[in-house]
Parts: sequence; C-alpha cells; structure tokens
Amino acid sequence: MILSKPLIEIGIIVAGLLDEIDEQATSLAVKSTLSFLQDHFPDFEFDLFIVRRPELVDAKVVQPSVLLQRAVEERDFRHWDYSFVLTDADLDRYYSAHCFAALSRPLDAAVLSFSLIDPVAVGETADATSRVQRVAHRLSRLMLHSLSHLSGLGVSDDPTNLMSRPADAKGLDAMESLTEVQILQQQLSFIEVADQRLEESSGHRLSKTAFALRAAWINHREIFEAIVAARPWQFPRRLSGLTLASVSTVAVLLMTAEAWDLALSESWTCLALLSVTAWLLTTGYVIVRQQLLVRHGNRTTEQSVVTAASAIGIVVVGMLVTWTCLCLIGITVSGSLFGANLIVSWAASSDLSPQDVGVLLKIKMSLFIASIGLLIGALGASFESQHYFRHVIFVDEEV
Repeated sequence: MILSKPLIEIGIIVAGLLDEIDEQATSLAVKSTLSFLQDHFPDFEFDLFIVRRPELVDAKVVQPSVLLQRAVEERDFRHWDYSFVLTDADLDRYYSAHCFAALSRPLDAAVLSFSLIDPVAVGETADATSRVQRVAHRLSRLMLHSLSHLSGLGVSDDPTNLMSRPADAKGLDAMESLTEVQILQQQLSFIEVADQRLEESSGHRLSKTAFALRAAWINHREIFEAIVAARPWQFPRRLSGLTLASVSTVAVLLMTAEAWDLALSESWTCLALLSVTAWLLTTGYVIVRQQLLVRHGNRTTEQSVVTAASAIGIVVVGMLVTWTCLCLIGITVSGSLFGANLIVSWAASSDLSPQDVGVLLKIKMSLFIASIGLLIGALGASFESQHYFRHVIFVDEEV
C-alpha cells in the first residue's frame, strides 16, 4: 500500500489589480517556489492556490495589518496552512527603511509587495522579458523566506541564505539556499503543520472551552515561538502612548504625599492583588479596545485558537514588561531623591519613624505606582492607531 505524503496547502491571494508584468511574474514565481519546495522537501506534497481579490486594494499605500486580517479569513475559510497576500501597493512600514514584505508568525500569514522588487520601479533599466524574470525570481525568494520564517527559522548573516535580511531588492537575487540544519528544522515544522487538525478529529465532540484548552496545549510551542517572535519586551519603546501615560502617572504619584501615605498603609497582599488586577485589566482592555482577537466566524478552529492565544500572550508579556519597567523607575527615583524624613512626613497615617524607612517600603510604593501607572497607560494605548497597534502585535518581521 502506498502511503500518501503529508500535505501542505499554501494560499496566495492577489489583492488588487496587477499589470501584465506582475501577472506573468506571479505565475513563474509560484512555479519556482513549488519546484524549490518539492526538491528540498520530497517527503511532503505541496499545493499552492492562487485566489484573486481585486477589491481588496485600491490605494498606493496599504496597511499590512489590514491585508493580514483578510489573509487569515481566507486561510480559515479555505483550510489552508499558510496564506500569502500579493499586492503592487507599497506597504506602510514602521520598523525598517523599506518593506518588501510583512510577516506574521501568529497568523501564519504574510503580505508581499511588488513595489520595491520591480527593476523599473526602483530606477533600473530592463526590457519586459527581463523584468518578468527578475520580478518572478525575487518574488519566489520572498515567498520562500516568508514560509521559512513562518516555520520558525531565524535570520542568517549569509547573504546567499534564504533567511538573510536583504538591504535592497538586489539582495534578494543572491538568496538561494538553506543549510541542512535549516531544512531539518523546517521539516519538523511541516510535520506539525500537516498533522490532522483537532477539529477534524475529536474536536467536534468537545465543548468550546475544552477545545480551546486542548488546542492551546497541543500548539504550546508554536504559541511560545510566536510570542517570542513578536518581541513584546519592546512594548515600552514601540507603544509611545502607553509609555508616556504610564511614566507621567508614576512621576506625578511619586511627588504626591497622599500617594505615599496610601501605598505605605497597604499590606503586601493588597499590593500584590492590585498588581495582578492591574495587569489583567489592562491586558483585557487593550485586547478589546484594539480588536486584537481576529474573528474567524462562528466556527472555532485549531488555527484560530493559536492566533488568539498568541495575541493574548503577546499583550500579557508586553504589559508585564511595562509594569516591571515602571517598578524599576519607581525604585530608582525613590531611592535616589526621597529621604527618610520626607517619606515619614508624607506617610503620616502609617506611624513610621525615619529608621523604618528602607528599601522594602520604597518597593511597596513602587508596586503601587506601577500598578496605577499601568492602568492609566492602558488608556494611553487606546489612543494608538489601531493599524499600528495590530502591526506591533502581529507583524514580527519586516523584510
């Protein structure tokens, strides 16, 4: 009996209208990508589907987060494993000087643009045939790079490696290969992706809660990798509205006698509960306010659980990092500028003496102001552009 190979399905959504050059290049790029995958991963079967959505893009510059959401909707509806969106519009960028593609491991999706890989678009001279060949080659390199990134491969310093970070479109021309270690790592990822989905086996017999918990446990490594790839420890730097509101609140409370009096009169248990409550409330508020839980219709799937769990995990870790930074600011400032006599005079209801004032009391104050600062900071985060916030959460690499 001949056993069928594990199947990997990749959807390619053409968003907007392409000119004749890009249309021809797309067909060649898909064939080249498929050939590479078949040659390097012969134990798998690959299906690449092209779907046209001319209504998705009608502007010269688009937000990657918008197209990524549409990619997820198509992926879930058609039961693909990965979803790529192709557009000739420029991609709005936030992290780098240029953006050929925006990649999202939490969503198993990527948005790729023709705008910077066409020789004519970047000032090079080329006839029609040459343009088609070069655009097709560069697009296939972007597809393979995106697929490898979504499979968990890290960046390479070798300019000939598919996981290198090209400085310009010409850098894409040199990206040709993967190492044996990278191929093995990607094979392991493909094995997990090609496994039967939970909803296709026993998932239909489980309640929604049980299904979600089981799907999250089965995919815990993928969720963890998606959280790490999003670099939530950079929240304080990337989310300026949240940081500014939080730090301003901490600064004001540190200079307020009533805040010292209230904080030092509370028990450690009360402050711990306040910290956890602030952490959970801000996480929930930000997720709901910024609409980070991508809707997948009425049906809950394993992929939708992974996407939701990754988004929640990213925000949870980001808020914890922000809270920790606020605590450190409070401890540093209070330890450097506030003397024992001043603190005693401000915390009048606590019956403290200057000898009682030490590091532990300043930590108490820091826990209090960090929690309040985080709550106020969440309001500041709500003023961030939803497109930008979703970009921070979901886009873990701009190529």
